[in-house]
Amino acid sequence: MSYHYEYDDCSICGGQVSEKLVEKISVHQNRIIAIIQDVPAGVCEQCGERYYRAEVVKHLEKLLSHTTPNRNHIQVPVKQYAA
Repeated sequence: MSYHYEYDDCSICGGQVSEKLVEKISVHQNRIIAIIQDVPAGVCEQCGERYYRAEVVKHLEKLLSHTTPNRNHIQVPVKQYAA
């Protein structure tokens, strides 16, 4: 998979979008099910909006379809924000 792609300007703010490797947090039913590191994404330099190419999304879906436990699992406490 190539990690360099030319993106259009941001559709939200018009800023310049550059390819970066990001961390993608996958959530299902309000629970974090996976954290995937080094995901190529277009990131707006002004507002931070992310853009994922179709091939990247397909690869993420494939990674997430295999949910076998491994040693890289962590437990994270969940706290409720109360004003």
